[in-house]
Amino acid sequence: MNERSVISSPWSEILRLLVPLAALAAMASFAGREIDPSGAAESAYLAMLAAAVLLPVGFLAAWPALELGLGSALATAAVWALPPGPGRGSAVVLVLIATLAVTAGRRLLRGGKEGWFETVSILVPLALGAQILLRGELLFDPTPAPRTLVALIALPVAGAVAAALLARRHGLPFALIAGATAVVLAPGFNVASTLALIALAAGDLLAREELGWAPKAAAWIALLAPIAWEPGPGIAAAVCGLALWRPRIALALAVPAAAGLAWHFHGSLSGWDEIPRQLLWLPLLLPAVVVPERGRIATLLTAALMAATVPQIPDLSALAAPLALAAVALRRSGASSVPQRVWTGAVLAGTALTASYPWLREEPLAAALALLGVPPGPLLAVWIGALFLAIAALGVWMGRGWGEPLRSNRLAGLAAACVALALLLGVPAPGTELLAPETPVVLDAANPSWETGILGQPVRSVVVESNLANGAGLAPGTPVAVVHLRNLAGRTVRWTLRAGEDTGEWAARRTDVAEAGAQAPPAWVSWVAGDFFAQRYRCRWQLASPDSFVQVRIERAPGAPPDLALALYQLEVRR
Repeated sequence: MNERSVISSPWSEILRLLVPLAALAAMASFAGREIDPSGAAESAYLAMLAAAVLLPVGFLAAWPALELGLGSALATAAVWALPPGPGRGSAVVLVLIATLAVTAGRRLLRGGKEGWFETVSILVPLALGAQILLRGELLFDPTPAPRTLVALIALPVAGAVAAALLARRHGLPFALIAGATAVVLAPGFNVASTLALIALAAGDLLAREELGWAPKAAAWIALLAPIAWEPGPGIAAAVCGLALWRPRIALALAVPAAAGLAWHFHGSLSGWDEIPRQLLWLPLLLPAVVVPERGRIATLLTAALMAATVPQIPDLSALAAPLALAAVALRRSGASSVPQRVWTGAVLAGTALTASYPWLREEPLAAALALLGVPPGPLLAVWIGALFLAIAALGVWMGRGWGEPLRSNRLAGLAAACVALALLLGVPAPGTELLAPETPVVLDAANPSWETGILGQPVRSVVVESNLANGAGLAPGTPVAVVHLRNLAGRTVRWTLRAGEDTGEWAARRTDVAEAGAQAPPAWVSWVAGDFFAQRYRCRWQLASPDSFVQVRIERAPGAPPDLALALYQLEVRR
């Protein structure tokens, strides 16, 4: 079929629903016939996750919605063909991210009128699909269903409507940048990020002189609502919203507000260290601020003051209002806006990947930026800013001979190539794996040790992926195993694995174990285990000096509880 052979009709709208539901039925029926209970539970979860993302894709795609059909087929094939485990989960999530990204890109590039209903028809399904990817673990949330539905449906719809209001005056590309910047911080649409976008939309409505008193009264209520929810971040959100109506008045209020927030929430010496760290998120997520537009300096200064001093309550999403304000105040020239769009899309995709199954990172934004090879900090901010300036300068030079849209397309391709190259250079070289994939070695009282040869290769570090069974009651720092490396001369070096630091209980997220206060480090990989996510952990031992070793041996620590079991999923040595 092509776009001429089938026209959009009520029947086509029904088909948009039937295709994701057919994929759900196919994956669910496969899950019902799986013999392995863990694999069946994972298949059922992936079926729900895929259908929840593909339904918004169906309404976002232009008819005949080829991306929907292809994405549904690929997701179903991945669930059917791949063995259960992290690899299958990663493959399905990558297909879903690519399907949503391609669908949104084609819909945006199609152009046409950017009226209110057209903008809402783009932003609402895009927000719903992104919310499922960023907060897909809520599909396993044991809390009552109404709360989960509010988080997965009501919040993204409200955020999308607020972004659509911003698009009326600032343009759809900059509203998309603002919305994406807000949701990667949480991640997703939580109360803080949604209220931040609503406050900005309210301030933007106040700038429209043609509105009557009733809409403006509602806008004032929406502008001040974040203060009632949480006073500290709410004040910052209200000042940021005011900046879209009266930039100079907002800047005058931002100075005492920033001073008060800094004194109240960062009053101690250690608290003041958070201010430069918070401000770093501005150039990390919005490198286009390095080339500000003269008429928007006051707005950007307000955003910077609020970003530096707003308290992170409940989390990093408190920065959503200042950073979204900076996003809609960016320079409009293509030389700076096009690379910014590419960067925002790359950060959103990376955050969605690290926040989704099976990775489920606690801080997915930081994990996504760390894929570049440098942890989020001043060095990465300088590196991104320098690269952005280089691309923007090249865009200005390119503009002398190329017209639109050729210049923007080539500039976008260059920016995407730079991001891809940075990822290739940032990913560390793989080491030598000593265990077969997904074939764990279990150390318990009956089998207290395991060893293997290394062929005398130079070793600089050792990476261990593991988890514990019956280790929920261990105090943090309790030794559970000892790693021995022996060289050609017979010299041995040792490293102790400790509970709560290097490894942890596999069922730490199960309700009864979590309520008992089990301590575990951040999970490396998660998998579906019935009605909760099981976890395994990754730790790295950096040797003081590299050496050529011929044998590695892991044994249970002396004094370990008799019922304690350590499962080794991977042991890797790196040069």
